[in-house]
Amino acid sequence: MERNGTLDLARLVAAFGIVAFHAGGPGAAVGYAGLPFFLILLVAYARPAAHVMDFGRFTIVRAHRLLQPWVIWSAIYGTLKLLEATLTGRPLSQEFNAGMILTGPALHLWFLPFAFLVSILLYPALRLVRPTAIVIACTLLVGTGLAMSGLQQDRLFPTPIAQWLFAGPAVCLGVALGFYQGRTVVQAMIWSIFMGIAFAAGWTAGVPQLAIAGGVFILCTLCPTHSTAFSRWASNVAMGVYLVHPLCLSVLDRVTPLKEATVEMTVAACICATLLASRPDRLIWLALHKTESALSGTPRMQTGKQFVDGLKSIDSNP
Repeated sequence: MERNGTLDLARLVAAFGIVAFHAGGPGAAVGYAGLPFFLILLVAYARPAAHVMDFGRFTIVRAHRLLQPWVIWSAIYGTLKLLEATLTGRPLSQEFNAGMILTGPALHLWFLPFAFLVSILLYPALRLVRPTAIVIACTLLVGTGLAMSGLQQDRLFPTPIAQWLFAGPAVCLGVALGFYQGRTVVQAMIWSIFMGIAFAAGWTAGVPQLAIAGGVFILCTLCPTHSTAFSRWASNVAMGVYLVHPLCLSVLDRVTPLKEATVEMTVAACICATLLASRPDRLIWLALHKTESALSGTPRMQTGKQFVDGLKSIDSNP
């Protein structure tokens, strides 16, 4: 299957959207559509792999792509937390907790082990015939959607349960769309049905982002372009941008006059993350040569409460 250059470019745009969300600047609500887009893409394109690989090979490939970077970046952010504790004298109990076993030492890393587990659990479904898989996907959508409605009713789920619930509907939609690759009209019908189910079930948290992500995915498959060196570079850099951007936000917040929740901070973080993702060796330079104040705080991360507050702000700013 030939690479779709449009999807490759969309990956990088989605990563920038997530940076915008965590930076809290204008367009943050729309930017967070990048997360469900990544999930839809991940699940939809796992189906061809599931059909040509046995379970063992499929697991090894997914572990290499998802768990290996999780281990590496957990070590990086864990080191930063140790530096935080050393420089500030704060006890380690304030920097580390048991929940990090499921996420890693930085909250945004939850995506990697979640994506791996979802891929493995969906392996049997990805090999099913279309009608059966669509029924399963819709059933899961309703279940996760009803759980999501709890977030709107001020029920605070612990980390990373809140993140998993937010990601659930996108996973379900990805399963459904993955069974009809190349059939854009059918995909558009499925997308419309999913959106209808979402609103009929009475939940709205994350639905605008799911709608944007699904719509963009369908448009990218409808308007494919030939793969180029630039599109392949954008695809390769996208995940790196996602992984490194909290570090960029932390450093920019401490060593520049840029203010939080501004366009300038968002743009600077996107540029910084892109440069570091393109040149991983720069991470070593950053760790060794930046001032002590730049490393005297943990990368900006969301707590469970902040995540829920973010969802509420998304609902109020569709």
